[in-house]
Amino acid sequence: MEYCSLMSGSWGNCHYIKGKTTSIIIDAGQTGKRVLANLAQAGLGDGRDLAGILVTHAHRDHVTAVGVLARKLKVPVYATEGTWCQMEEISGPIPDNLRRTVELEGKWRLNELEIQTFPTSHDALESVGYVVRCGSQGIGVATDMGVFTARMAEALQSLECLVLEANHDLDMLRLGRYPVYLKKRISGVSGHLSNEDAGAGLLRVLCPRTRHVVLAHLSEENNTPEKALNCIGGLVAGYAGEKNPELEILVAPRCTPGPRILF
Repeated sequence: MEYCSLMSGSWGNCHYIKGKTTSIIIDAGQTGKRVLANLAQAGLGDGRDLAGILVTHAHRDHVTAVGVLARKLKVPVYATEGTWCQMEEISGPIPDNLRRTVELEGKWRLNELEIQTFPTSHDALESVGYVVRCGSQGIGVATDMGVFTARMAEALQSLECLVLEANHDLDMLRLGRYPVYLKKRISGVSGHLSNEDAGAGLLRVLCPRTRHVVLAHLSEENNTPEKALNCIGGLVAGYAGEKNPELEILVAPRCTPGPRILF
């Protein structure tokens, strides 16, 4: 399998995943032009081979380009019923023949890919994360959540690659310039994971076969890549040193593609 972060954070989010021959993106939260430009910059083609756009939830930084890409590329869009209820007022219209509704907790196949949804705790209707498997290999994408739940932990077991939100540093958020209501929203149970909570969640799902962890959706205002890596790397250092010395932890870039990860 292959994974590449095309963009990450409140500026926009888009994840590329490929199995043997089938490629998909999860979210498309910038302009269609920018998503396609980043796809090309990463050496991943022009988007015409995409088999699906999977949507986590209907916030602007995740769905801005979903409609235009679906119409331009004639690619189906997969989302929960709750996401469909909120999405098109942001993304624009999506033709009926390209609409696919998925369960809040379910599994389905897209060619050789097995795709699983699991609920996330966020302030959007029926927000989900995804696990994508090809044969015995798998990747989990879990961002935009205020708490790391038991159902998430169950879904994210035994995976080679994990993409996990590490949104904010607690002190930076507490001392920063955001108004109080926004600080409460971000740190609440329907908000975003702190570095500390991301590290604790990661310890619940790491296994010896996990080789790659990508920290995603970092706040530009309330976090830094160095703080996220130092905090989370420190929390999992004992596990990694003892059971998984080959574990790689990296941060998804904000506006540009990250490295292409093969596993």
